[in-house]
Amino acid sequence: MQSEIKRWGNSAAVRLSSKILTQAKLDLSSPINIEVRDGKIVIEALATAIKKVKLPFSEAQLLSGLDAYSAHADEIAQPSSGEMGV
Repeated sequence: MQSEIKRWGNSAAVRLSSKILTQAKLDLSSPINIEVRDGKIVIEALATAIKKVKLPFSEAQLLSGLDAYSAHADEIAQPSSGEMGV
């Protein structure tokens, strides 16, 4: 695939097609490393470890007591004057 370098503010940018991203198993939020090797620009995906977060509650605890009415209580609530900045 051919492309060209374009200006992006005070920097330069190269547009990558979705096909290239898919083939490289990357997406818009993928962390990458960019370096120059033997006069060539090399872009490599960084290994990403999935960070597991231990929360003090479970999904079941969050959902307990919710029904069709209380799950959407924010839609029927009236904001207080403090919330409205009055």
